[in-house]
Amino acid sequence: MVTYDDLVMALEDAWLSVGLHEHALVESVIPATHDRTCKIELFPEHAESLMLATMPPWLELNFTWSPVHQLISEGRDLPADPLELTLTYTVTLVNHRDRSDIELVRMFQRAVRSAFERLFPADLMEMESVSVEVRRIYQPVGQKVELEVVQLVSSTMVDLFEQWEDRDVQSLRQLLRSEMNLARTIIANLSDTFHPHGNGGYRSVDAA
Repeated sequence: MVTYDDLVMALEDAWLSVGLHEHALVESVIPATHDRTCKIELFPEHAESLMLATMPPWLELNFTWSPVHQLISEGRDLPADPLELTLTYTVTLVNHRDRSDIELVRMFQRAVRSAFERLFPADLMEMESVSVEVRRIYQPVGQKVELEVVQLVSSTMVDLFEQWEDRDVQSLRQLLRSEMNLARTIIANLSDTFHPHGNGGYRSVDAA
């Protein structure tokens, strides 16, 4: 079993290796349950300050390191608690606002499916369509409200224990690099789908 610090360092190596860049990292401890949580916001390389009009597709990673994980890392022989990594993709749109929710969801799903097809063609038949939440954000303008931005949000969860068979640091690093490579490809596809001519000086992750 690896330690919490091993996992964080392996994640950092993985996202940097594929051209994603940390925008924020928040770690906290929940005293009531002794859980240690970690949230990381990852962006592809971008040339301008992050505003609604220049926001590229981005990824948030979350995981919780439980007391059971800590005890196992210290050598206790306990049943493995799921070690779940939650990946949440967000696309911010100031254009495409005239499209229907169904059309936006299908565009998002096609971008994700294309990423799987590129990296894991043998597993494509088993892939289920990802769920996508469409958020329409309104702002008051005078006596009425107007649509300011549309956000598409999709979350997936990966149980690292299910895929991490050898239980050593090196195999964990390889697994995380594979996950981050998929994330990079998804972000690139989302950018090509919703911002095909670039977005505020944003450069795709393949060029980063």
